[in-house]
Amino acid sequence: MVLKRIFGGRDPDTQPSDDPRVRLEQAVARRAEEYASARLGLAEVATGRRRIELLVDRHRAEIGELDDAARDQLRAGREDEARRLLVRRAGLLEQVESLTAHRDQIAAQVEQMRELTARMRDDLDRMQAEKATVLATLSAAEAQERAAAALAAVPGAEDDPRALLAQARDRAESLSLRAGADAEVATASARGREPGVGDPVERHLDELRRGG
Repeated sequence: MVLKRIFGGRDPDTQPSDDPRVRLEQAVARRAEEYASARLGLAEVATGRRRIELLVDRHRAEIGELDDAARDQLRAGREDEARRLLVRRAGLLEQVESLTAHRDQIAAQVEQMRELTARMRDDLDRMQAEKATVLATLSAAEAQERAAAALAAVPGAEDDPRALLAQARDRAESLSLRAGADAEVATASARGREPGVGDPVERHLDELRRGG
């Protein structure tokens, strides 16, 4: 527990809101979200360009068919029908021209978006690498600070384990000596109260018995 507290990292749930690690993680996460949004936008724009290209190809194919049909109608003497087909062909040509211009504009935009997205990817990779380095350095520095504080801490006289052990040992020896002395006193007192032992009257009476 002590080593984990000294050398281990902080629990993310207990990190204060002003912890630079939290803000750094949030900033990098926002950049990652921005990069993901940029990639999604690039894919959508590229899809739109591809749809325009498919539509242009379809219109061009239809223009060729209308041109052939108008030529056939003209050979058959149906000039009005040939004119109607050519009017439709002219409208498709206008659409193809407009769509082609739009496609070229989107193509240029796609290239710009690709460059920006690649730059965002490079920046994100660099930030993630720098973030890992900074967080590791910060965690190590904090561990060093906590370890130094723990090693430099000098316990006071009231909570020094060695001093407390000496006090406890002295008290145990004092109590043991006191208990031994009390036991000796109690034993001597008990012997003094036994009949005929230590009593002057009994001792003198015993002398009289031996002399008489």
